[in-house]
Amino acid sequence: MRSTALLDRREAATAHARVSDLLVLWQHPETRELIPIGRFQSADGGSYTFRYTRAAAEIPDFRPLPGLPDLLHRYEDDHIPAVFRQRVMDRDRPGFNDYAQMLGLDPASATPWEQIVESGGHRAGDTLQFMPVPMVRDGRVFARFLVNGIRHIPSAARTFSGRTIEVTALRQEAALSGLAHGDTVLIESEQRNPEDPDACLITAGGVPVGWVPRALSRSVRALGGLPLEATVHRVAPPGTPPHVRLVLDLDVPAPAGFEFDRHGDWEPLAQ
Repeated sequence: MRSTALLDRREAATAHARVSDLLVLWQHPETRELIPIGRFQSADGGSYTFRYTRAAAEIPDFRPLPGLPDLLHRYEDDHIPAVFRQRVMDRDRPGFNDYAQMLGLDPASATPWEQIVESGGHRAGDTLQFMPVPMVRDGRVFARFLVNGIRHIPSAARTFSGRTIEVTALRQEAALSGLAHGDTVLIESEQRNPEDPDACLITAGGVPVGWVPRALSRSVRALGGLPLEATVHRVAPPGTPPHVRLVLDLDVPAPAGFEFDRHGDWEPLAQ
């Protein structure tokens, strides 16, 4: 028998799966940091809103995105902005069915919005990524994210939880290939990461496979109690582009007073 608490948690997770609010993450060309410069929203999958965030206004010499020139404007349209539309595959293109299925979508009904949500909107050599806005509700933390940096794991030794491991590409692939929907992985603190002092490794069976997105790492550390468990939402087969290989759900108790955006960097500039 399932408890009422468990049912409530599953209902909350289901509601979170119907994503209507995305953080637009922009990679700084010098620091390589991913900064949440915008909020991209769709209430019904048929109308769209984009607004820049306070974080964008604080970047020296930041250049607005093409077609979205005013940091203080609320952009609303029935069509996805062209700079984001480039991240959507047209239904009549060869390979669309395979692409949709790779993202866990039904090719017959996959919408442009769902493509962006499930793919993270990232393209090779691009500076933009999209991530569902994480939330705190009813005393729990909910976040869904694409595991970052999968292809970089074998490039150096990784130190976490008091041990250092050299991970070969074969060992990493074996760990990824052994995962399935609903499996549990761990989020562990990485030490001596030169890119992110708050880096959080994802490990499967003790093997590092990728990282929590840097836009979330500080907040995840603030949850305390690492390692934390996360659940596999989607894992794609070998040969899939690394940036869409693994998607996780985080659903854990929220510490008292916990907030993802304590300083308001994600808040839209326009009302």
